[in-house]
Amino acid sequence: MKMVYVLIITHGCFGKELLRSVELIMGEQQDAKAICLNLGDEVEALRNEVEDIIIKNKNLSKETIIFVDVLGGSPSNVALYMSNKYGTKVITGVNLPMLLELFASRNTDTVEKLIDKAFKSGIGGINKI
Repeated sequence: MKMVYVLIITHGCFGKELLRSVELIMGEQQDAKAICLNLGDEVEALRNEVEDIIIKNKNLSKETIIFVDVLGGSPSNVALYMSNKYGTKVITGVNLPMLLELFASRNTDTVEKLIDKAFKSGIGGINKI
């Protein structure tokens, strides 16, 4: 089973706060990073940072899973570029339930199973009450 590195890329610092929330609930998480894309930031710089992380992880035999906030934005465009170039897995619509599931299961499940569980938990976490 491959080690999994979790990369969250969002508009603003939404992803950083999601990761902080995960750590509030589950404790500090290793092999995880959130990157903020703020107004005025260069997308090329974001792409370079993400690519450096993916290459470093590949050299350490770690699989990178990228979570982004919304399909069609700059974070997802960068993630899709990485998916095409490196085969990196990408999930859009990141939310807290999917991250909690992923971090709870990442040491026991395959990458494919992790992605499936995270996706289902993300959808399951959306309810109309």
